[in-house]
Amino acid sequence: MQVCKKHLMNIKMIKSNRVSLLKRRIVPVIMLAAVSCMAGNVQAAKYDMQGEEAGFYIGSESIGSLDSGPGTKFSSSKNSLTLPLERRSRRSEAFSSYFHFDMTKFDWRGSTAARKEYIWLSMPIHYQQQRSENTLFLVDLEPGLMTDGGNVGMDHVGLNASIVGRRLWRNGGFWQFGLTVDRSFGDYDVRPVIGMGWQASKQTWVELGFPEVNVKHHLSNTLQSYLTIKPAGGVWKEEIKTATTKEDVNLQYRNWKLGIGADFHWRDAIWLNAEFGQLRNRRIFAYDATATAVKATPGQNRYWRIGASFKY
Repeated sequence: MQVCKKHLMNIKMIKSNRVSLLKRRIVPVIMLAAVSCMAGNVQAAKYDMQGEEAGFYIGSESIGSLDSGPGTKFSSSKNSLTLPLERRSRRSEAFSSYFHFDMTKFDWRGSTAARKEYIWLSMPIHYQQQRSENTLFLVDLEPGLMTDGGNVGMDHVGLNASIVGRRLWRNGGFWQFGLTVDRSFGDYDVRPVIGMGWQASKQTWVELGFPEVNVKHHLSNTLQSYLTIKPAGGVWKEEIKTATTKEDVNLQYRNWKLGIGADFHWRDAIWLNAEFGQLRNRRIFAYDATATAVKATPGQNRYWRIGASFKY
């Protein structure tokens, strides 16, 4: 009987330490090892995956006040890693897949909500098909896990998806329309995709529409600047424990960013990136330590992001 009790206690200790081990040891090791692997094998990868890109980025919001809701100050930070997995093309079709990991932390002072580290682990998949000389069909799928590092079940599975058709112009531009479901909006509602892209000048490419705006300007062969407007929120599943209950709830963050940035070709296939801008239309919905729903509206504030990518 004593031996059985001892084994049960050991099992409970292992289970309770699983989350902290994942966050504090396994995740950082995976990220650092992956970046090192990319740097060491970038030359070999040139021959296997032409036109691929892998990157590691860190970013943060400036701490600021809230326009409404509980708490006194609010900000968030995010680290992300993307690695190419596979790329294939045949005649009029192309397929590519990636590994993506990001971890978000919130600093919500004066509130007990959103106190954990929130993970989005996914596999983006892109498929395109040239339907005719001037028609292109695009499908993007990104199944993933949205979690706080605790228990993972089927309700922790999320899916970003979009279906877009493009009408190609003779001068290289296009107009497009379609549908998208994107957790960056802070939910999984279906929204339209509409826009157009064209070569505004020899150095400038412009894409206007919804949900993203992108303008890229090549200053030289080693330096390009850009402007971007797009949603930058998220949805996660979080486990809330109290003295009487334990339940899985949603944490939703809505956020639009208006930013400018630059990509600098440092050496070989390595590019460095810096971006900064302003956050607008922000909203967070979460549950505090008592499992009570809370929502707040952070004020407009600044953000920054830096990182490195390997383009080959």
